[in-house]
Amino acid sequence: MTTQHAISVDKLNVSFGDSHVVKDLSFAVAPGESYGIVGESGSGKSTVLRVLAGLNRDWSGEVDILGKRQPKLRDKAFYRAAQMVFQDPFGSLHPKKTVDDTLAEPLAIHGISDAEAKISRAMQDVGLPTSFRFRYPHQLSGGQRQRVAIARALVLEPTILLLDEPTSALDVSIQAEVLNLLQALRHERKLIYILVSHDLAVVGHMCERLLVMQFGRGVEEMTAAMLAARMPETAYARELLRASEGFRRAG
Repeated sequence: MTTQHAISVDKLNVSFGDSHVVKDLSFAVAPGESYGIVGESGSGKSTVLRVLAGLNRDWSGEVDILGKRQPKLRDKAFYRAAQMVFQDPFGSLHPKKTVDDTLAEPLAIHGISDAEAKISRAMQDVGLPTSFRFRYPHQLSGGQRQRVAIARALVLEPTILLLDEPTSALDVSIQAEVLNLLQALRHERKLIYILVSHDLAVVGHMCERLLVMQFGRGVEEMTAAMLAARMPETAYARELLRASEGFRRAG
């Protein structure tokens, strides 16, 4: 694999029983890039993200991240470099842990000192006041919970954020706030993003390039400019674009 890629995936295959959910998928992400993976529900896009994050260990192919060939079982150093933000902020936060506990835990696991400063910085970066540190998830709104989930991912100062539909569980009114926050954080911290979404508008806003998936395969890779110009090459991508725009008009 060439070293100019921050992330490269070659002939990735994933099956669950008799179901072949990712089929010979290959793509590469450049340093500093924000890369989108889009497709309908069941297209395999979240499965790809879980393989990258080390959460799914049953796959074949080659995955290189930050210049290292990745084994099925990742080491601690990997989790400092790559963190995931999940779709449902309520489900991904422990209901009986305060925000402070949630942010302190990864630092303790990795033996990182200066927890106080790192927690304060992460809270500040996601726009949460320090008074929220001792609140529980049920005392926060959906948008605030997702900000805590983003802060938890940032506290280890990773290079890569893997984002699984990070705003789809939120009210429409606060989706844009969280997306704008993620945009700002990417530039401030020079992060690499892989964003999975069914929403082409979100991916067009957040990413330089995107991969369209259908039935586990990559059917088309395009730039955000091609998407903005309504110029997908494949019939499926054009259909997805039309469906996305139709949904937005109806909503």
